[in-house]
Amino acid sequence: MSNKMKKRVLLVEPSPIVSEGLSMLLKKNNVFDLTACYTDVSQLNERCIMHRADILIINPTLMSYQNRASIRSFFNLSPNLQIVALIYSFFDDFLLQQFDSILTINDDSTKIEKKLQTLITNNSTSEQKIKNEDLTERETEILVAMIKGLTNKEIAEKFFISIHTVISHRKNIVRKTGIKSLSGLTVFALINHLVLYEDIE
Repeated sequence: MSNKMKKRVLLVEPSPIVSEGLSMLLKKNNVFDLTACYTDVSQLNERCIMHRADILIINPTLMSYQNRASIRSFFNLSPNLQIVALIYSFFDDFLLQQFDSILTINDDSTKIEKKLQTLITNNSTSEQKIKNEDLTERETEILVAMIKGLTNKEIAEKFFISIHTVISHRKNIVRKTGIKSLSGLTVFALINHLVLYEDIE
């Protein structure tokens, strides 16, 4: 594959050792061209455009909690850009669903190349990964109230329903989204534009 046809990779990673190591592994093949490395997420969209990146590899620790919740829309990234998480610590599975693929610190060159190669042939985006049964209007209202810190009693009073009904709605929300933790539900609500960042700060 000629250099012109190589997939252009942009890396955002704070550790020079990790950056150098990944750079060397990518240079072993003729498929990917690591065009640039950055240590922060400032001007991320502009950098991706400038380097005409096909793949963005990024360490999620560089982003705030809110940014991780909606990386593509927060940074206004192209839907055609494949976004890969480079991790060497624990991250919530729901947060990792925002990425099209995941590289770990223990992946060897063969595994990395295979994962990135799969990305090229797979046109799915992170937005297509979130396939949840739709919440009803009332379930959405209760989810927002939960995220804003209201108790079951307060929610019941707000919507003129019984606490038992609130609990039933909460169970339905968990069943439909597959998310049990409030932090995970908060991320879900942010991604689906059910709440604004300022509503939960």
